[in-house]
Amino acid sequence: MEHNPKLVSSEVAALWGAYMQNSMAYCIVQHFAAVNEDSDATDLMQSALTNCDYVVNEVKQIFEQENHALPIGFTQEDVYLNAGRVYSDLFALRYIKYMASAGAAAASALLEVLARKDIRDFFSATSAMFIKLYNNASDLLLKKGTFIRSPVITPMEKAEYLQSESFLSGLIGKHRPLTAIELAHISKNSETNSIGRTFVAGFSQTAESPEVRKYMERGLEIAAKHETVFREILVEDEVPMPSTWDSAISQSTDAPFSDKLMMFHTLGLNELSVTGYGAAIGASMRNDLVGDYTRLVAEILQYGNAGVKLMIENRWLEQPPQNVDREALRNRKA
Repeated sequence: MEHNPKLVSSEVAALWGAYMQNSMAYCIVQHFAAVNEDSDATDLMQSALTNCDYVVNEVKQIFEQENHALPIGFTQEDVYLNAGRVYSDLFALRYIKYMASAGAAAASALLEVLARKDIRDFFSATSAMFIKLYNNASDLLLKKGTFIRSPVITPMEKAEYLQSESFLSGLIGKHRPLTAIELAHISKNSETNSIGRTFVAGFSQTAESPEVRKYMERGLEIAAKHETVFREILVEDEVPMPSTWDSAISQSTDAPFSDKLMMFHTLGLNELSVTGYGAAIGASMRNDLVGDYTRLVAEILQYGNAGVKLMIENRWLEQPPQNVDREALRNRKA
């Protein structure tokens, strides 16, 4: 007998999230492509658009087959292709690299909660597409000499076991040098912070709503604070500072995106920061680093919660799929 299982909750959540993220990213890359003056990046931007379009259309087809309501997501109403340049072409390249990395990682991580073969095949294909996009973006940045590398450390002379619990110290007094793993997380989280700071800088001068502009200005302050924390850790440890991820922002005040998209993207970057900081907490063996990340996570969560409230007030926050409210149904019969 043919077995046609329905989508389970984890599969619905994965598909819904993929639709939201890729419909948004499609709008962002559309704007970047419209103002792009770097002929070397044309094919890369088209590949990014093709990837996002593939994901959106595949999810749409699956949801229609399963009689699931399609998310509203983001459409041409959320991107203004006649708006002038806000971000540099170099930032667009770095964003595509970052977007591809996040897309590949998300698709791969979701596989363990997917049961249906067609859904697993879809996310496997998505992961492969974004890995290829990431590699192409990285190659182009390397070719241009603008790929930001993490700090270099002296080669380890020999492998050995820890002999003292002082390896875990760091809250008070002198602490031991950073491990390569800790440095890798600091570099990754610095990059995420810089991407977010560049975006909110542009959002703060182009958003239509005064409340959104104020929210973005607060995001700039938080990002600058976090950048200072990461920089001080590296300086104290006498680690060579990597080149900056920052990119120029134009003086344009014409919004390339809707306030709804700007807020959603900012909340998405908040989530990625929390995820990155959480991973760093798990990988860090110095107590002072754990303390720093814990404080920074709390600040991001508070900032994100304020953003959620602002989106709800403006009816910009789309409700994710959820289980039936049985109590509400029973009360209707009462």
